Amino acid sequence: MLTAKDIMNNNPEHCLLDTPIDSIMQQFADKNNDYILVLDDEERLCGIITESDLIDQQANLHIPTAISIFDMVLPLGEDKFEREVARLQALTAQGLMVTDLQTVTPETTLNALASLMSEAHIHHLPVIDGDSVEGLVSKHDVIKALASH
Repeated sequence: MLTAKDIMNNNPEHCLLDTPIDSIMQQFADKNNDYILVLDDEERLCGIITESDLIDQQANLHIPTAISIFDMVLPLGEDKFEREVARLQALTAQGLMVTDLQTVTPETTLNALASLMSEAHIHHLPVIDGDSVEGLVSKHDVIKALASH
């Protein structure tokens, strides 16, 4: 059975935490990628930035709504608003990256990769061995592997 190490990109695109957003956008444009891993100075995985994150940063800010009950005003969606404001103000990879990542090991099977991507609606899975980033499996990699079997 195929595993993550058999189908992963061994040299995934990456940047450092302090990489400016303009440089990241240029890297996306030049390399025609849809992701970039964010690493610290010791090359440990900190987060990921996708095309959607860059596009969301340019989107209009959604002002939270509120409802009034008796004499109380209850704001709705305050957390989302705060995240949007932080994202709009991001100047470096650290401010824009998504840190809640799902990762896999090099031994994760193709079926497990497909299941995880499907159930969690994930397009990119960093492959980690200890603290080391070994590669990245994308949906395209999984489809290509499934088609070849």
